[in-house]
Amino acid sequence: MSTFTDQEAEAFLKPQFEKYIEIGESKDWEGVAAYYHPNCVLVQKGKEVHYGREAAKNEFIKFDELGGDATSTFSNVDYQGTGDYIIITANYTTKTEKIGTINGKFVQIWKKQGDRHLIYHDEFEIFS
Repeated sequence: MSTFTDQEAEAFLKPQFEKYIEIGESKDWEGVAAYYHPNCVLVQKGKEVHYGREAAKNEFIKFDELGGDATSTFSNVDYQGTGDYIIITANYTTKTEKIGTINGKFVQIWKKQGDRHLIYHDEFEIFS
């Protein structure tokens, strides 16, 4: 196990995170699911929790059906890492075709799995 500086964590995870977002915006839900650990949890803070890769994928499909095409931007992005985990936190703004703009924040914990990191815990909160 190693400890990452914040800069090392960002250099390591940022390209993977950006590709994950790109795949999501292209609606490749199998591709998105491949970024999730088999034992992941997807948490909407204070509302609900979904366990497992397939359940997370199904939630993204439901959001797509509800919101339509969407693009996201991120601010206050922070990367940290220790041991087998890299953490990203950020605020987001998602502009959707059907339901307007959604603002919130999220934290993702990526866990080392073999030779890559996968999303182990994905927690988000919606402000508006």
